[in-house]
Amino acid sequence: MLRFALLLGASVSIAMMPSAMAQEQPFKIGVSNDQSGPYADQGGPGSALAARMAVEDFGGKVLGRTIEVVVADNQNKPDLASQIARRFFEVEGVSAITDGGTSAAGLAAQSMATQLNKTMLNTAGTAPGFSGALCSPSGTQWATSSYALANTVVKDLVREGGKKWFFVTTDSAFGNALEPETVKAIKAAGGTTLGSVKHPINTADFSSFLLQAQGSGADVVALAVGGSDLITAMKQAKEFAIPGRMVALYVSQPEVDSMGADTAQGLHFATPFYWNLNETTRAWSKRFVERHKKMPSMIHANTYVAVTHYLKAVAAVGSDKGADVVAKMKEMPIGDKALIQNASIKDNGRVVMDMYVARAKKPGAATMPGDSFEIVGTVPASEAFEDIALSGCPLIKN
Repeated sequence: MLRFALLLGASVSIAMMPSAMAQEQPFKIGVSNDQSGPYADQGGPGSALAARMAVEDFGGKVLGRTIEVVVADNQNKPDLASQIARRFFEVEGVSAITDGGTSAAGLAAQSMATQLNKTMLNTAGTAPGFSGALCSPSGTQWATSSYALANTVVKDLVREGGKKWFFVTTDSAFGNALEPETVKAIKAAGGTTLGSVKHPINTADFSSFLLQAQGSGADVVALAVGGSDLITAMKQAKEFAIPGRMVALYVSQPEVDSMGADTAQGLHFATPFYWNLNETTRAWSKRFVERHKKMPSMIHANTYVAVTHYLKAVAAVGSDKGADVVAKMKEMPIGDKALIQNASIKDNGRVVMDMYVARAKKPGAATMPGDSFEIVGTVPASEAFEDIALSGCPLIKN
């Protein structure tokens, strides 16, 4: 009897081991983006830090498990992003991916998340597909949209005399979505477009593209360009002394800071985040800078808010099943003390928030490091983003 009892006890212990081990497995959130290439300052290691800050502020645990952030460099390649997403989800036990990198890479990751009922928190890609024709019940698009970026700045510039526009555009899903949205906004405001020229990602010499812009006779040269490509284009545009107004259709704090005031002065752009907007943004940005040594971008801010909101939903649902968690995220308020203002998640996964018109400061106008631009206008969330009924998302019920 004693031997039987010992064997029975051992069997029970062995049977319980898988369950106990499962409880000890960390709850993983993956960051997939450009870690060292042209968009690394916009997202890159800063997004990993923002995700970790969200985890720390949440308390470090969810569903009784320690939360871990894992990182991969997708190099802006959709095929690599898809492979990383599959490995994250099927091998490493990741529950959600955030940032996503370029639109094409992010869409590849979202597709994999949809197949496996995991969560995609896209905080970088602006292409309409994320919350449009390729929308997902387990995906949310926190990155501001091409539509919002275009419409936030175009109306005022056309009204101020910027009637004729010429585009220098990145030949990617990002650029190829942003330019046509801007063209529509220009025409709606009474302006015209004189043409455009495309360039590949990570271009070192913009001279031929900028000369075409210069020769077009445009009032406004619109750069549908991002990351280090934008910095290079702006510096070379200054060298060419291109007349007219320069507009960056996708720019955030790190790029403005890297350009320097001499190059960036007068540059107009749209943003959903500004570090000096209120006490919440100032306090969080101070913590971020202490660890990252650079000012946060809008991607970093969105990543922090997205991961925080996601973890709250996971805790409320009691599981990491993507569609269930995202449904709860849509129900829950994002909060009035978030880094983005008046934010909410629509039925198609689109996150809307207030947008701001920003203008880079003149040389000598900064009062402290990072004081490189100012907010000159606000567009409420209800006006900044497109009507979701027109998004083409199959999740929208007619």
